[in-house]
Amino acid sequence: MVQVKLKKPAAVLFDFSGTCARETFVEKYLMPYYKVAFRPYLENNWSKDECKEDVKGLTAAASGDSAANIKIDSSGSKKEQVDALCKYIEYCEENKKVNKAYCMFRFHVWFDGYDKGKVQTPVYSDVAVHIQKWHCDLKIKLFILSNGWADATKKFMSRTSHGDLNILIESHFDTSLGSLTDTNTYKKVIGKVNEKPASIVFLTKSAEEGKAAKDAGLTVILVLTHGKAVEAAEEMCKEKDIPIARSFTQIEFF
Repeated sequence: MVQVKLKKPAAVLFDFSGTCARETFVEKYLMPYYKVAFRPYLENNWSKDECKEDVKGLTAAASGDSAANIKIDSSGSKKEQVDALCKYIEYCEENKKVNKAYCMFRFHVWFDGYDKGKVQTPVYSDVAVHIQKWHCDLKIKLFILSNGWADATKKFMSRTSHGDLNILIESHFDTSLGSLTDTNTYKKVIGKVNEKPASIVFLTKSAEEGKAAKDAGLTVILVLTHGKAVEAAEEMCKEKDIPIARSFTQIEFF
């Protein structure tokens, strides 16, 4: 059932986590893969430059983490280094360490999994169907704004439960432009999209992001799949005149 009808925009901007796929997809899909893949990744990519940089970064991070008490001896054999690196990686997992070296290594393991077809992103069916319709039939330009890293979002969209969706996406933006709750970030996005603010529709599950985008002049729709989220956002939506849809199926452009 259509709930939100709008004049066809020049561009649609939408966030990724929670809008394209479940917010839990990293924990549910990517982390289980990572836990069984990181050692083989190290062993199989040991001589590659990217892996060498990861090893260098992880070794430095372990050296600077006195609580870990794990020494990675770069003069040791490959097996000795891999064993120590894996021990430190497991330590980071168990203690929820989020240093840059560990995070980059994790991304590289995931990216390798995508490249080899071992993992895919479970994108919502209504999202896949409608962005294809908007792009192919209505000739609307599509952009993704990620609350993470654009390179990661590109990879996540390259192999999904509905194929490679990057072919539909004009460009990916991320927090390198600023916080997604900052109005100035959306002003920067407007400049990059190169369309009038009122001709850009922003789809998001975040009321705070929606408010910031609305203040920048964008047309905003909150896409909220859960009833509790709808209730929590209703007051702000009335104040800012922001409509709510429960899925992309409830949005129609004419």
